[in-house]
Amino acid sequence: MKRKIIYSLIAVLMLNACSESILDVKNENSYDGNTFFTNATTAKEASTAMYSPLLFQGMFEREFYFIFDLLGYDAFKNFPLQGSLLEIAAYTHNPNTGEMNYFFNSCYKMIFRTNFVINMCQNWEPTDAGDQALKTRIEGEAKFLKGLGYFWLVNCFGDVPLRKTLEDHYVLQMERTPKAEIWTDIETNLTDAIAKLPLAQDYAASDYGRATKGAAVALLGKVYLYQKKYPQAITEFTKLMAAPYDYALTNSLDDIFIHDLKTKETIFAVMHGEWQGWGVGNAYGMFGGQESWANKTTHNGRAMEYGFNDWWNVLLSPTLVDAFTYNNESGVSYIDPRAALTFYDNLGGTKGGDTLYCEECAEGKLSYAKAVGKAGPIYSWRKYELYELRKNYGQPDSYINSQVIRYADVLLMLAEAYIENNEVSKALPLINQVRKRSGAFEYTSLGTQADARNILRRERRIELAGEQSRYFDLVRWGILVQTVNAEKQIVEKAQPVKDYHVLLPIPQSERDANPLLNAQVNNNWN
Repeated sequence: MKRKIIYSLIAVLMLNACSESILDVKNENSYDGNTFFTNATTAKEASTAMYSPLLFQGMFEREFYFIFDLLGYDAFKNFPLQGSLLEIAAYTHNPNTGEMNYFFNSCYKMIFRTNFVINMCQNWEPTDAGDQALKTRIEGEAKFLKGLGYFWLVNCFGDVPLRKTLEDHYVLQMERTPKAEIWTDIETNLTDAIAKLPLAQDYAASDYGRATKGAAVALLGKVYLYQKKYPQAITEFTKLMAAPYDYALTNSLDDIFIHDLKTKETIFAVMHGEWQGWGVGNAYGMFGGQESWANKTTHNGRAMEYGFNDWWNVLLSPTLVDAFTYNNESGVSYIDPRAALTFYDNLGGTKGGDTLYCEECAEGKLSYAKAVGKAGPIYSWRKYELYELRKNYGQPDSYINSQVIRYADVLLMLAEAYIENNEVSKALPLINQVRKRSGAFEYTSLGTQADARNILRRERRIELAGEQSRYFDLVRWGILVQTVNAEKQIVEKAQPVKDYHVLLPIPQSERDANPLLNAQVNNNWN
């Protein structure tokens, strides 16, 4: 009997030991968005992940520069160019063109990550003052990148689905949102970003490249300019001219596009080389590996793709080269000194480009004309290249950062806003400031509003050549079709640009996945 009582007590104890609370053991390897991002370390990791789509397919490791340099006719196809890139060069791209699909999808991937981080910040309640400041900054970074992603989408595709919250990304079928609503959302995000982001000088050196208050102000000004809200654009751009901002033009374009110095001219750029603590192994992310290849390399392939001593896929368009030669105020033909900083010339510098390169090579200066080995005018890119420092690349390992907005661009956008607001005299010192940096003559007058507009547009083409700005400029000015057709007629004896080319085609992959959007596509294009 005694033994039975002991056994009964043991059974009761075992039952109690097996209660639900004891069996409910937390799996320390299982996380979700509500449990993982709850401290400064994981929040920083999440914020860094927002930037990586800037290096995805369609973006700045490869396709972005091809798409917009070719469509804007800054770049001209060379014989090595092949595949769907030839479609872009010939304006025969279509809803199945891969580069367009990549670009569209990567914009939305970045927007998804920003919405994820915004949602994360809503669930994170730090008690430490430093962590609270970090949370505010990360929210600002997310709002900036979200605004940037939608800026590209609305300009390139027009009406697109507006996914404002994280939950919106789980709605597979969504109709297109009118452009006006998207522009308003961009303005809202950037205004919030300005309030939350620190100044560039308030970041630690290890955080170089993250979005800043100045970057958000500059992008908001650009948003207003693109919508022809000139007084609002003037207000935003003018803020960047004085304290607490300390932006300034660097001494030479080479400081940015060859030596890749950390200058005060950069307002926002896509980082290459070592960025956010990422490694720099062999740079083959540009072929689609993205975050999983090459030790998370952030390098860029443009220098190799465009370079005359490497793949040499493109040249400068002859009409871009010709734009560097124009009459000065006395009516005399003049070669702009920025030509020598933008391209190489194999005709003895008759168009202004350098004829020698590789100043720092052991064998001394080398001849560009000898290197290309062909008769006739051949103009190859010098900007964004490293041929002043070495003979060739051999792999896509350029570390030169991709400029998205720089101070010279802001000065010219402010000048444009003044011209369009019929305050031409205020544009003169801004244009001259950009010209003076490179040694170009300074204008004494811009003339009439129409004259000033023409000068400003030439300035943007020359100063920002090869920076993927011209296609966007021509579209917003309403002159893409006639301008590119006229230039292609001169060079290629063809006029391929149609009215519908002012927008990119909605990708077929998106149309297949989203029947509601597909029903709104017109003429199998947009």
